[in-house]
Amino acid sequence: MNWLEALIAGIIQGLTEFLPVSSSGHLIIFNAMKKVNGTSGEGGGANLAFTVFLHLATLLAVMIIFRKDVWMLIREFFSFLFDILKGKPNFKTPERRLLLMLIIATIPAVLAGVLIKLLDLDAILENIFVVAVMLIITSIFMFLVDKLDKGKYTEDDTPYKSSLLVGVLQAIAILPGLSRSGSTIFGGLLGGLKKEFAVRFAFLLSIPAILGAGLIEFIGVIKEGSLGIEPVNWLIGFIAAFICGILSIKFIKLLIKNNKFYIFGVYCLLASAFAFFIGIA
Repeated sequence: MNWLEALIAGIIQGLTEFLPVSSSGHLIIFNAMKKVNGTSGEGGGANLAFTVFLHLATLLAVMIIFRKDVWMLIREFFSFLFDILKGKPNFKTPERRLLLMLIIATIPAVLAGVLIKLLDLDAILENIFVVAVMLIITSIFMFLVDKLDKGKYTEDDTPYKSSLLVGVLQAIAILPGLSRSGSTIFGGLLGGLKKEFAVRFAFLLSIPAILGAGLIEFIGVIKEGSLGIEPVNWLIGFIAAFICGILSIKFIKLLIKNNKFYIFGVYCLLASAFAFFIGIA
């Protein structure tokens, strides 16, 4: 992998990790294009290790943008553990409610990941036609996001069933082509959350999701035992993913205020058509 390929990989990771267009779907489309062209990349271990590194960059981006929330949640987590030891857990404060909502919303994704492994359904997660269909569903979600603007809930009063709904949609978004960020924002709005809080909640929920995905990929890196990419290219990819991650988060926060999410709906429809074309090529 040369510096230009590392730069492009970082840009793609930084944009598609947070923009509601499905990073996993784009990766499968990209790999399918390489097969059609009769090309192949570097060794699997090198690519996997690089992917883990890029995940760290996007994780850092979301943690910096929402650093106040992240620090508050860390404090609340340890305070919550201390309250449990005292036998007096408290869920009445907005901060504690937000922590519990994130825990509830994370559980379905964990269960879905375990189920995928137990049933050995990994092949489904690599199918180009699954990507094409799921991109259509993502586009529908994005068109509907602009219509769902009557939410009223924040961390002060969001029903826990709404956070569970967001978690279920995040779990379903394990399917390639179904955007995780798009699904969780849509789920939040469907559950009655205010738009700004729905976006904030979706991005905070992405932190354990990215951590979990990175851990799984890291285990694969250990098994492969290959890190054959030049250090300078690692740095180029990391910086590109980090900067694009920050820009994409800010871009989403801007579009959600102006009811412009249909842009992603149009893009996903085009990407779906392209995926179908690549699949039959």
